[in-house]
Amino acid sequence: MRNSYMRAASLAPFILACPPAFAADAAQDEIIVSGERRDALSEALAEKARRPGNVDVVPLEEYQDRYVATFRDALALTPGVIMQPVAGEDGRLSIRGSGLAQNVHLRGVELMLGGVPINAADGFGDFQELDLLFASHINVLRGANAFRIGAATLGGAIEIEPLTVDNVLSPAALRVEGGSFGSSRVNGHVSHDFGRFDALAAATWQRQDGFRDHSHQNNQRAYVNLGYEWSDNVRTRFGVFYNNIDQEYPGAVTLDTALNDPSAANAGAIVQNWQRDIDSVRAFTNTAIELGSGIISFGGSAAYRELYHPVPVFLIQTAQDYSGFLRYDGAGRIAGLAAEWSAGLRVRSTRNNADVFANNNGVIGFQFTDSVQRSDAFEVFGEGRLEIFPDFWAVAGLGFIDTSRDYDNLVNDAGDARTSFSHTNPKFGLLYIPSENLQIFANVSASYEPPIFPDLTQGGIAGFQPIKAQDAMSYELGARGTLGRLTFEAALYRQQIEGEFVAYTTTPGIPAAVFNAADTYHQGVEIFAAYRLYENGSGLSVIPRVSWSYNDFSFDGDPVYGDNRIAGMPTHFARAEIVVSNDKLRLAPYVAVQAGDNFVDYANTMKSPGYELVGVEASYDIASNISIFLEGRNLTDEGYALNYSTIADASAPGANLSIYTPGEGRAIYCGVRIGFGGGR
Repeated sequence: MRNSYMRAASLAPFILACPPAFAADAAQDEIIVSGERRDALSEALAEKARRPGNVDVVPLEEYQDRYVATFRDALALTPGVIMQPVAGEDGRLSIRGSGLAQNVHLRGVELMLGGVPINAADGFGDFQELDLLFASHINVLRGANAFRIGAATLGGAIEIEPLTVDNVLSPAALRVEGGSFGSSRVNGHVSHDFGRFDALAAATWQRQDGFRDHSHQNNQRAYVNLGYEWSDNVRTRFGVFYNNIDQEYPGAVTLDTALNDPSAANAGAIVQNWQRDIDSVRAFTNTAIELGSGIISFGGSAAYRELYHPVPVFLIQTAQDYSGFLRYDGAGRIAGLAAEWSAGLRVRSTRNNADVFANNNGVIGFQFTDSVQRSDAFEVFGEGRLEIFPDFWAVAGLGFIDTSRDYDNLVNDAGDARTSFSHTNPKFGLLYIPSENLQIFANVSASYEPPIFPDLTQGGIAGFQPIKAQDAMSYELGARGTLGRLTFEAALYRQQIEGEFVAYTTTPGIPAAVFNAADTYHQGVEIFAAYRLYENGSGLSVIPRVSWSYNDFSFDGDPVYGDNRIAGMPTHFARAEIVVSNDKLRLAPYVAVQAGDNFVDYANTMKSPGYELVGVEASYDIASNISIFLEGRNLTDEGYALNYSTIADASAPGANLSIYTPGEGRAIYCGVRIGFGGGR
């Protein structure tokens, strides 16, 4: 079995979507990246190579020469993943059309940090509590490919593997950068391996005036990671993240304003001083025990979070979040066949004290609601992998979720409510490895996504609404590998959904009213390709790379909307670049394109226009431990709409059309990275 999986793992170097300068080389028992051993990344690459589905591993090296603030920056070349920022790190994150009902905040994708979820127990969350410069790498597990960690959402999961002493490129480092719109950021870390004990501390200070009016931000983040080896077979890690985030919200505007006066803010955002400020502390721990037949891992997290969020109303919240997990991974032989198996459970609980007040021109007014929102979840999952023929693997799994929502209205007991949801999700997949350079895969699986509290309470003001869970069956077929000079990954998928969450925005800044659609479907194509066009003996290479997502998301015989397209996502989203590099210099001009139907309303009467954004990335290694980088974005200064809230019918009399978020104009960013203490 080991030899078979090593053949699978040997594909990892060819399918890693990162610049050639950071490409991995295979060895018999490990994968080397940049000439250094990085255990967590090696394991992620090996796991990718044995997944019967389209997954990606994106190392820090892929995005460290950009001004990276959001997943749009870090996952720019990851097809199927589309991030449309609204303010700061916030915005709509969608994988294969998940979460289209929400153009802000986190839903439909489970965000994992150090093995534990960032999302609350009801599935809701915030991007602002992440600093991607604290990550060693990012695992993108689309849809059912997140089954192995217990996630059951339509979009799957994104795992953030944080920096540790084991995976940093230098024991200490400093990064200083700045650029357009008053942007500046300082990031650094220090670490040391004391033997059985190791420690790392990192921090980021960031400020930005913002491209738009009323979009200033000033953020401080800190992170500590401690590790201890109790013995050669038992290891524990403990981490703490701290966030102090102050961000103004410029709000949505009309399409005309977005295209012709993009720096303008919504007038109400200025008068009412819209913001989303978060103070949070999140601690996590995990312990791994290596046994003769496998590994037992367990751990959990605890978080405290304060939210100050004036929009047309004041949302003021304090939340406590707890989670725990237990998992077993083993390997052996069954009836003489190579096999692997895993099983686990997770428990999660969130208590949110939520107050809603009137916003009297930026001053807290009458209190509408004082409530306690509690969500609990219990999840159990198991998966088995069997090599039924040489280099032909079958994967089967089963997951179960049981979750509840408890709403305690402290102003009016008659408004108390409670509901629960439970479901069993199966999965089956096939993986064929015809050669060391090629894999072919297929899978079918179920997903299940209960409504979050903002759905049930319609933004925290109303009592529970009759919102059902969203469930789906997903089908996927694809391949990845290398053919001569071509490296590629490609997937075709279809998701048949019952009760998809759809949202009709009625008032700017107020969370949209969410409803269940009848039958809908999502289908699409995901392609990444890189071609080694030119290489010579002196290290010069020219490699074009392209990432393309085709999105076809539609109603299926809806009583109101027929077979209309579902609002919220363009038909085509692509990025193409040409990477020219040698041992010291990397230059990558690129173009990002959004095209095709991109309806903002379910009646399909109004579209958000497409765009083509031209940019360039460049970096130069002054010395082995000093690099400078420069990035230019939207160099033609094109006016475009980056995001919008979905509405029912844009042609209806009195329809609110202040729903658009303008994209940023021409921007230049530069920075320097310095490593101290030598490379690992």
